[in-house]
Formats: sequence, C-alpha cells, structure tokens
Amino acid sequence: LEIDAAAIDDQAVGVQERLDAGTKKLTVKQADVAQQVAKVARIRIQVGQVALAQFQNRNLDTTAQLFFTEDTEGFLSQISTIEKVAENQNTLLQDFQAQQAQLADLERSAKVDVAALQAQGRELARLRKASDDKMAESKAVLARLTEEERQRIAAEERAAAEAARKAAEAADAAAAAEAARLKAATPETSTKSTTTTKAADQSDAGQQRATRTVQSTGKGAVAASFAKRQLGKPYRYAGNGPDAYDCSGLTSAAWRAAGVSIPRTSAAQSGSGQVVARSELRPGDLVFFYSPVSHVGIYVGNGVIINSPRPGKVVGYTNISRMPYAGARRPG
Repeated sequence: LEIDAAAIDDQAVGVQERLDAGTKKLTVKQADVAQQVAKVARIRIQVGQVALAQFQNRNLDTTAQLFFTEDTEGFLSQISTIEKVAENQNTLLQDFQAQQAQLADLERSAKVDVAALQAQGRELARLRKASDDKMAESKAVLARLTEEERQRIAAEERAAAEAARKAAEAADAAAAAEAARLKAATPETSTKSTTTTKAADQSDAGQQRATRTVQSTGKGAVAASFAKRQLGKPYRYAGNGPDAYDCSGLTSAAWRAAGVSIPRTSAAQSGSGQVVARSELRPGDLVFFYSPVSHVGIYVGNGVIINSPRPGKVVGYTNISRMPYAGARRPG
C-alpha cells in the first residue's frame, strides 16, 4: 500500500509539473491579451476620428469650406491631413478587423487554457487524496498486526537493507582494488617496448573483468556518488532535495549534479537516455520498476540501487531483485 502511495505520488508530480508549465504559459498569454486589447483600443480611436471628421464635413464640399473659413492656411493643412487619412481608411479598417479577430482568438485560447488548468488541478487533488487514502489504509493494516508480526516485518526490511548495503560496499571495494591493480600492472612509458606479450594479455584479461566498474568513472560515477551522499534523507512527496526526495527527485538531482538534465518523473525518465541491458548495468544507470513504470533508483553495483522508496522511509540501498524490474537507461 505504501508502494502504491509512492507510485501515485509520482503521477501527481507529473500532473503538478504540467500544471506549473500551463500556468506560466497562461500568464504569458494573458499578457498578450492585454497588449492586444490596448492595440485594438488605439486603432478604434483612430477609426473614430476618421468617422467624426467625415461626419462633421458631410454637408459642405471643400470649396465651400474654404470660402467660409478664416484660417485658410490651417484649413488647407487640415484638409491635407484628412485626405491622407481617407486614403488610408480602408487599410486602417482592415487592420482594425484583423486585430479584433486576433484578440478574439487569444481570448478563446486563454479560456481553453484556464479550463485545462482547472482540470489538472482537480486531477492533482484526486491523486493526492488517493495517496493519502493508501497511506491511511496501510496504517490500518499495520495496526491490525500483532507486535510480533510488526517486529518480524521490520527485521526483514532491516536485513534486506543491510545486505544491499554490504553488496554495494563490496562492489566499491572490488572496483577500487581492481583499478589499483591495473594501475600497478601498467608499464611505464619508458619501458613499454620491453613489455612481454604475456603480461599484456594478463593486463587485458584483468581489464575485461573490471570493465563495468572502471567505465563508471564518468558522469554516471558522479551521479552515483551524489546518491550515496543522500543516504538517510527522508522520502517526501515531490521532494527535490537537498533535505528530502521522492524517487525521481533523487535521480534527477543526482544526474543534475553530473551536469545532465533528465525528466522529472520516473515514467518520463524511463523514455530518456540509452537503453541498457540488465547484464550491462553500470553505476549511475537509472533502473526502473513496475508496469507501468512508477519507481526509479540509481544503480551503484552488485545488483543494488540507491533509491527513495516510499512515504515513511529514507534514501537507502535496495537489491533490484526485490521489485519487479522494468528496464534501465543511461542518461547523457
């Protein structure tokens, strides 16, 4: 039930991400609407001025107006201006109609965006309630267990976590020892020409045995190292660190520390990066679980990941065999 709650949390994070992006888009669109309203208002004033000038002079032709005016020079200047506006009247009216149509389109689009945001808000609330309900149900189930049963479950979880920790540390130690051995076995540049074929073959064989660990010294190693520094920090819904994480918040932060941006949710991360076979996993790889994908961890070696598992738990080691394996990806 707690795992289900964490899966729902991951979905909710995705909805929240879309909601935030939609809100920013709507803010920009609303600013565009305001600018368009102002633009249409300015053109409307210009059109009104043209119409007013035509109305005021509708009964007198230009010759008669010139005869009765006291300011001949000013009148001629005014006539020139009015005639110039008249020449552009059709263009002005067409522009006014086009800008009005554009304003109407923007307003309709903004209205659609508002409706979409409201729907996403309702979906987010539904998911959060579903997660809370799962946690409440989990607590109710635990409350029905005997103290002996609760202690047994807790002991099994501690034993599994301890075994995973030891396996990860053994992988680290083996990688460090193999790297040191290879470094010591590598001939100096000045004596390369005297290296025997047998020694080279032995070095190649050792390098093949250590390929997976030695190759993890790039960005994947940085991501794995970051994950190790987060051990013991609590799970938190939508947690991006530095004090707490959810599963995909931890993995995205780890790869961000390595200079690589990846999607925020486990489902989105499962479609990003290079597909990796289970037998070819290297430290830093993203490992996914369940179908559909709803959980992710950082591989650290020896069949172990570091992950932020679920509400009430902390970032820790987990053997990948303890959950339904769904695949792996290598970012970068």
